Amino acid sequence: MNLFSAMKKPSLRQSLIVLGGWCSVLFLSCSKPSSVKPEEVIPATFALQDVRYFKAASNGFDTVAVKLKGITVSNPGDQLITQPFTDTFDELVKTSAFEVTNPNALPKEVNLSEFSVRVPERWYANDSYGLFTEAFPLRTQEQQKPYGSYQKETLNLSIPPKSTIVVDRQIQAYHLTCSFSAVVVNEATGQRYPVSGTWKGISHYNNASVKLTQHPLSK
Repeated sequence: MNLFSAMKKPSLRQSLIVLGGWCSVLFLSCSKPSSVKPEEVIPATFALQDVRYFKAASNGFDTVAVKLKGITVSNPGDQLITQPFTDTFDELVKTSAFEVTNPNALPKEVNLSEFSVRVPERWYANDSYGLFTEAFPLRTQEQQKPYGSYQKETLNLSIPPKSTIVVDRQIQAYHLTCSFSAVVVNEATGQRYPVSGTWKGISHYNNASVKLTQHPLSK
């Protein structure tokens, strides 16, 4: 028997299976792995809550006399004259500065200067307090804003003949140092981070005074 005739010839079905297997191997070896997009990370957002002020044993008020703009009025004539003068306080400012005692305990994403809070304007005998109408950033550098409305008074100045009246004005500024506490909250997780420190600023003004000084009119 011929050796080659003794070997069985492969069937058409077997040939197609082998060919299909090789094509599958070639396809898998040539195909590129599909790219997987990384999951989008949403930045955490934080809120400042429960801001409270209180006076510790080392806290309190310091009063400073603030000199205001004055005026000088003259009467070169021979008769007494009267001139109205309105005592205004547009130049007064409200100040605010915060000092945080534990800034490193907060997440690195938290920037306290991005938060604005209302600050004390009045402090009462029962340790309650009133807040200024406008909010200030929670920053260590002193911030200033116009103090706003304050009582106005119109004076009638009597100016003798050949005289000059110098109007000097001042008011007492009440600088307050007090303690504060607050909580920074991660709005996604609800985790809370306590914040504490000291607030310093002008709380209010009081005791305005006017001094009139008469001088002979220079020739």
